[in-house]
Amino acid sequence: MIGVSEPSQTAEALRESEARLQALLSSLDDLVFELDENGTYLGVWTMDDALLIAPRSELLGRTVREAIGEEVGLGLIQVIRRVLESGCPELYEYCLDVRAGVRWFEGRVAPITPSKGRASGRICLLVRDITAQKLAEEEIAKSLSREQLLSRLSEALPVGLFQIDTTGQVIFTNDLLHTIVGHAPAATIEAEMSSVVPEDRPTVAAALAAVLAGEAVDDIEVRLQPFATSEPPVASAERVCLLSLRALTDPEGAVTGAVGCLSDVTDRVQLRNELELRASVDPLTSCLNRAASLELLRTTIATASVAGEGRALIFIDLDRFKSVNDRFGHAAGDRLLVAAAERLRGALRDCDHVGRLGGDEFLVICPRVASSQQAVAIAERLAASTRTTVDVGSAMVDLRTSVGVAWTNEALDADAFIAQADTAMYESKRTGRKGVSLFSPPSGGEVPG
Repeated sequence: MIGVSEPSQTAEALRESEARLQALLSSLDDLVFELDENGTYLGVWTMDDALLIAPRSELLGRTVREAIGEEVGLGLIQVIRRVLESGCPELYEYCLDVRAGVRWFEGRVAPITPSKGRASGRICLLVRDITAQKLAEEEIAKSLSREQLLSRLSEALPVGLFQIDTTGQVIFTNDLLHTIVGHAPAATIEAEMSSVVPEDRPTVAAALAAVLAGEAVDDIEVRLQPFATSEPPVASAERVCLLSLRALTDPEGAVTGAVGCLSDVTDRVQLRNELELRASVDPLTSCLNRAASLELLRTTIATASVAGEGRALIFIDLDRFKSVNDRFGHAAGDRLLVAAAERLRGALRDCDHVGRLGGDEFLVICPRVASSQQAVAIAERLAASTRTTVDVGSAMVDLRTSVGVAWTNEALDADAFIAQADTAMYESKRTGRKGVSLFSPPSGGEVPG
């Protein structure tokens, strides 16, 4: 027998999750917007309303073309639609005359749904004020000396700065760099980056080598190890920083070194991860939601087809779930679903994933399954894990499932694969053969789907 938390605890957990997200959004220096595919404002968060072109209440429900002008707004909508089509984030730089005056902004446009189908059609726009950076670039255009440039950048930008020569010797750093990395100045860039976690150091080394070879390199996210932040020492949490590198050249174009910026983007990454999680996880059971499950299934099929591996799909339906809902209420049904999800997760292999399709239906995606016999063994273990009694509050209810198994090592699209597992599940429910049934094609050879 297992006990399941009261519905109030589930609701409280969801409220706490929402409160954490809202607090995180409200505490960022960045502006955060939620927009649909037409550029309509669905959500606006900022600590500084002066960076908005209008009060947030006037932005909600309007499109960016209406709010920030035709030229800038149309360009942003084009980026939004490319991002929704490709699923890949893009940067968008623009200038606006906001209530705080003329400001330059850099926005990161990212989809907040994991499905290539873009069921929600929504994006998250994280915007930072880069006016100081633009002013610094104007100073470069005016041919300021390198020493003046570094001094002004050090004063104007809220980032760690460094300059190195072609051998990696450090020529200049600002104080903020050492606040971020957590140690005193060092003679070489390798030593300056010693707080980067070991797994990310090869990436940093490759980027430094490329920029010193005169190549353009993309900004990279790196993780920094925790360090003591006070006396007595208190360990900080692991942080994520954005490393930007640019080559320095002489008048003939020869590389003489490089400059770098290191900025702490931990809060921004945490927000991005939170949004991605909320877009892919069923809030009641913490399983993958329907969209994420279908996307993972397509990916698994594509990967297995290339590698020539077998894969299994297991369709699980809770028996007599409707009667539990009708007799004891939806809260009791929710407890039963949560219990089933917990038991299924506990019986998975490390490479398997369970998703909730909706209602009382779950889908288990199993890559690298050598045979139909192995697929049935996995399904029987899952079915056995759900044979228990659950306290739904007002009664003790037997948890039982009907399980259908489909296995293949041939080309088969996701819809057909699901149809096979669904057919097997209904056969299991009809015959009651210990809750598990393996799909076999009808006598005519037709395969559902």
